[in-house]
Amino acid sequence: MTQPTTHYPSNLARLVAARLRSQHGSAPPESVLTRLLETLYFASLKTDEQRAILCTVNYVDPAGPRTPIGKERPADSWSHVPLERPLPFDARTLAKLARAVDPAVSSLAVYRDRRNKLFIWGLVDQEPRHNAFITHRTHPSPDRPGLFQATITGVGNISVYQNDALIASLEQNTLVEEYHDVLWAGPVHELLVSCLQDYLAETSDHRRDHVAPETLQAELLMRWINAICRILMNIQRYRHGGGLLITPRASLDGLNVKYKIRYDRLLKALRSLVDTQLSASVQGEVPDTAGLANPQGSHETRMAEHMQEVLGCERFIASLSCVDGFVLLDRRMVAHGFGVEVRTDNLLSDIYLARDSHASLKWMRQGELTQFGTRHRAMIRYCYDKPGALGFVVSQDGDIRAMTRIDDKLVLWENIDVQLAYRPAAGFAPGGQAGPMLWHARARVA
Repeated sequence: MTQPTTHYPSNLARLVAARLRSQHGSAPPESVLTRLLETLYFASLKTDEQRAILCTVNYVDPAGPRTPIGKERPADSWSHVPLERPLPFDARTLAKLARAVDPAVSSLAVYRDRRNKLFIWGLVDQEPRHNAFITHRTHPSPDRPGLFQATITGVGNISVYQNDALIASLEQNTLVEEYHDVLWAGPVHELLVSCLQDYLAETSDHRRDHVAPETLQAELLMRWINAICRILMNIQRYRHGGGLLITPRASLDGLNVKYKIRYDRLLKALRSLVDTQLSASVQGEVPDTAGLANPQGSHETRMAEHMQEVLGCERFIASLSCVDGFVLLDRRMVAHGFGVEVRTDNLLSDIYLARDSHASLKWMRQGELTQFGTRHRAMIRYCYDKPGALGFVVSQDGDIRAMTRIDDKLVLWENIDVQLAYRPAAGFAPGGQAGPMLWHARARVA
């Protein structure tokens, strides 16, 4: 759900305070949250030597622990680096310090004094680990420092996280309160499951090591959907705008493919990764799939190689989106071309905006096709013409929308959640169902 607002940071502060109270029973005063988010908002409108201001701040008590709590914390976990003297938390100071804190790997530690005045008291290294967030970790990373984290992601764009969960964001003049979990539940998820089941049915005679089919499906499904999430996240980061069109069959009907290719490496790489992992599990040599700098042993070495292969495939597909037009994929995530233009002549005028992941009729609202831009309209018309087609469109501002046809309706979801899922250490859920077996960041802020 989105709602226009005239007092952008204060409305965001109100929402963040409410969600922090619901999760922790307490939150900083709304006046403090408002000042913090206002400062970030106004800093995002500035430049420093013609460079945009991008940074992350952690709201963290300087009297708290300087490293993650726990005896077996990873060697590469975050730590605090105090400043000799605290600095004022204002837009001017942020504009200068932002050059020193790349939001991909570090952040600023901010807190309030007894008079509720905010100050910057240090830096955090190995944080927020955005680069690690889009690698193949199978377990949640250690909690991030502080009660919450806020990141400037663009001009007028502020995202607020609690650990890895995005709890609210401000996108210029729009407060985004809710993110749709369509990749992990509902019709879009079911469509992806059916694609995977078809693939497994066709390759069932290739399995070895006596791994249960439901175990294979559950693990491969998690890896596959995470791969789609990473591709969409990488397209977001280009800030060019683009889209993925997944067709129900390898047909170019209604499409003009400017650059034709056949790139079928992604699913093969995912299968090799999962086969190696499950083979190690069967043999009692479960590798550390969190990612090792110097892996030891044959399984760990192969796992590290396969992880890097999958990441490379994802980045390759995402980079194709930088050419105007869509990236064309089939049900097996084989890329058949890019720079794809959609040519349809249907007279579709009305669409349906889903208000939940399951596209429940009682929550849908009707919308007009004319409210969207050319890129969205083309994708919408194609997905309506071709039942079973699934489209993802990423705007230049980073918004992600999904669309597909359900019965006689073209259903569109805004504010798509691309948070990753992880397999808990306890193992797999019986029956191969993805829902109960996965840890998902969104569950933390339900």
